[in-house]
Amino acid sequence: MRLFRYLLPVLLLWGCADSSSTDTEAAATEPTDTIAPAIARQAPRPECPVPGKVLPGNTYNSPAQELYLAIVADSTTYDEKLGDSHRRLIVFNSSNCERLLEQTLPVDRSADFHYQIADINYNSAVQQLAIRGTTHFFLFDLEGRQLSGPFQPQFKSERYGVDAQSGNIQHLEMWESYLIGYVQDYGSFVFRLDDGESPEPVFPASEYQDEIEAYHQAFLLPSDRGAQVLMPSYDRGDRLFRINPVFERPIALQPREGLTAQENRFLLLREDSSNERAIVIDLKNREQAELPSDIQWKSDEDVLDWMKVMQ
Repeated sequence: MRLFRYLLPVLLLWGCADSSSTDTEAAATEPTDTIAPAIARQAPRPECPVPGKVLPGNTYNSPAQELYLAIVADSTTYDEKLGDSHRRLIVFNSSNCERLLEQTLPVDRSADFHYQIADINYNSAVQQLAIRGTTHFFLFDLEGRQLSGPFQPQFKSERYGVDAQSGNIQHLEMWESYLIGYVQDYGSFVFRLDDGESPEPVFPASEYQDEIEAYHQAFLLPSDRGAQVLMPSYDRGDRLFRINPVFERPIALQPREGLTAQENRFLLLREDSSNERAIVIDLKNREQAELPSDIQWKSDEDVLDWMKVMQ
């Protein structure tokens, strides 16, 4: 898979830090003695006049495609009651500032809820840019110069709102061929992206609701070098999104869905090797559980019995 040819260095980088402190800011700044990923950096902004008001982070320069994009609020989107509405997408040819595309995105819940260009932490496999709305997102194909969407987050089970803010996308970012986000009160979601294809949802191998009914999810991402388990989290107070990889490096796992215990808190996987060592993921604490040495090699039934008495 193309993803892990580029993403493996990212996963190595994640493994150098303690998973409790791994986040999208740290991944870009913490030193590492492994191969570091090419964190997306913006080239100098072209001198193209952008009509209207632009919020921080709502421009994107793509030198390879000679494109410059901006999401603006102008007179065509102004709301008499709510004021500026940042939802007009303008795409320029960065070499001569010719306007290639102008499109007004639909109001998402309210005219004063703005659209935002999603974060890009690492992406060279697919030439797409994500644009986050309040409850849905769009994708802009940088090579085909086409906008697609809207797309809505997808979840493994039905979600129910807590208040009027439930269902709002709090965070959205690109990691190679994957789009990862977080929705208030609903948890994390993942889409796999392929050039020229619609985004395909990736559902977690397991998800668990804690005492306050917050969702904890374990996404199993396979590759030709093994698999990684991600358990994303979002701190609403600090507005900090964490990927929370479980393994230091991708490892080979048996091709199976996994077994769960204690209302999905624990997920049982098996290493794809001669000894088929058991691996237990603790979704509540977002970490790999420490199995006693006399349990690691036992049958699924014995390991599940051990998981059922774990607190």
